[in-house]
Amino acid sequence: MSGFDTEKPEAVDPERLISPSTATEPVSGVLRPIKRLTSDDRLARIHPETLAKTELLYYSDFARTFVRSDYNFCAAKMTVARGGKLLALEAEFHTAETFFRKALAWANRLHGRRTGLEPERVTLEIKHPLSGRLVRLLTIYDRLFLKTMEALAGRSVMAHERKAALDAAAARLKQIPQLCIPDNDRYAPEGVLLPDSDDTH
Repeated sequence: MSGFDTEKPEAVDPERLISPSTATEPVSGVLRPIKRLTSDDRLARIHPETLAKTELLYYSDFARTFVRSDYNFCAAKMTVARGGKLLALEAEFHTAETFFRKALAWANRLHGRRTGLEPERVTLEIKHPLSGRLVRLLTIYDRLFLKTMEALAGRSVMAHERKAALDAAAARLKQIPQLCIPDNDRYAPEGVLLPDSDDTH
């Protein structure tokens, strides 16, 4: 059994989750480098609080797909988040960071054998502190991916334990795009998502 809670978040939308079967696939020899990120035009229009670039090294299909499909969208939406939405995002990041800290501590205790995988890399723009925190979470996800792959090779973790850990980690990360989707005015000041006006009729 893993030494941390692998239960998925209650509010996670299964339709938004990347398939667990692809979440555990390695990059090396399988995936092409990312050439263009979705929503790059949206992010380019944002006037940043901060402006930096970072290079993300990734091994997993989950990280590649998240970066390509969700990162720029999240980065743009987080830059303009205000009030209750910003509070909700801060709370989710705190929860996710706590989860990943425990997950990585568990993975670091596992005995593993090096796999020889080489990472792909992509350059990401950081226009808000939350974007930097998202990149760190993706980095930790991939460390968890690699550590558990090595542990699987070293027979110190079972395949179902690894799958449960990676599925829970993926679900935790996918909460962030879900929170980014509603506009600022859909959140109460205390960070609670208000019901859609269509749902009240």
